[in-house]
Amino acid sequence: MDVSRSDLVGRWHAGGSWGSSLVLEEGGSARWGHWVMGYRVSDARFTGRQDGRGSWTLETVNGRRYFEVERGNRFEPLTVLQGEGRLILLQIPGDDPDDSIGCRFERVDDHKPD
Repeated sequence: MDVSRSDLVGRWHAGGSWGSSLVLEEGGSARWGHWVMGYRVSDARFTGRQDGRGSWTLETVNGRRYFEVERGNRFEPLTVLQGEGRLILLQIPGDDPDDSIGCRFERVDDHKPD
């Protein structure tokens, strides 16, 4: 999928028990609320949350697109998906993707991908 920076700029929200928000600004700044730091399937529980500010990048390396949110000294990769005519940002919180589940952010502003 060919996604540009302008496709990602805006306000995003992960509903349900996630209750997380993410704002991606044009200049590369990011801010988030109730960002899930980890989730353990084995315990069915969140292992931490964070509010904060950082930056985000969308780069192409060897023909592959990488989207990351920088939180302090940690770079959190997110996967950009498209379904039902809209973009979805998928975060797999924590250090062990095999013991986590995906957090799905959906756009909450009026911007629509081309």
